[in-house]
Amino acid sequence: MSFFGPPGGTGPSFDRKKYEHLTMAIRQTVLERARNRCQKCSTKFGPSVEPHFENINGNRKDNRPVNVRALCGNCYKEVEERMAKKKGFIGGLRKAFDKVPVDFKK
Repeated sequence: MSFFGPPGGTGPSFDRKKYEHLTMAIRQTVLERARNRCQKCSTKFGPSVEPHFENINGNRKDNRPVNVRALCGNCYKEVEERMAKKKGFIGGLRKAFDKVPVDFKK
């Protein structure tokens, strides 16, 4: 068992309010796990490349270290663009049409 509770974040010791905010301790844990590199392209973080943090499951209130990954600015732009497509009226329509099966054989 780690400092942040059991793996997977379930069980009696899991406290949702504890991980509601992305604290410096959680950021440091994520950066140490990533060996101070982007977890997508392996760019090393430094003074000119600062880390950005993504919630893997998309829930911004779930900041367990297993759900947060460190990304460089370029990789994080892709995440922001993907999230922007999901938001708003057009994103809602896109999501609805993606679920509709299309049968071209009729």
